[in-house]
Amino acid sequence: MKRIFWAFACSLIGIVVFVNPALADNRQLLGTYRDWDAFLLKKNSGEKVCYMISIPKSSAPATLRHGNPFLTVSHKPLRKISNEVNFVVGYSFKKNSRVTMKVDKKRTYRLFTEGDGAWGDDVKSDNAMTSAMKRGSSLIMSAQSGRGNNTSYRFSLSGFTAAHNAITKACR
Repeated sequence: MKRIFWAFACSLIGIVVFVNPALADNRQLLGTYRDWDAFLLKKNSGEKVCYMISIPKSSAPATLRHGNPFLTVSHKPLRKISNEVNFVVGYSFKKNSRVTMKVDKKRTYRLFTEGDGAWGDDVKSDNAMTSAMKRGSSLIMSAQSGRGNNTSYRFSLSGFTAAHNAITKACR
């Protein structure tokens, strides 16, 4: 499934680059670390972004179309941003709702939503989530769609620390 997602993503990037070469950024795969992939992105503006990405191992309820959800953690040194956690689902969240992240059924964090994305409230929460993910083995993201459906996504944290080390080294 991961290969299908990446094939789709790569073909989409290829279409965007073909249609508008000015949008072509220089992306470099830093490595695949079990269930996480790490990338270095050099934007045409000169900005460097390092990020890691994973897709869920399972989605619930199985009767719904879930789009292509993914979870990222990124560093944006030019903007002095590190450990920015972002969860994207591919459908609109319920307006003014919160996503709950539960790491190893112990630690719970809440992310604010806008459109189809969710983020930590501030630097402190991003750092706390990232720290918990380094120590964890899995996490569950629970949300409510704009149509009122309760959804959940289970992510593996296998390879998280190695991928995080790779993006941190690349964006020093």
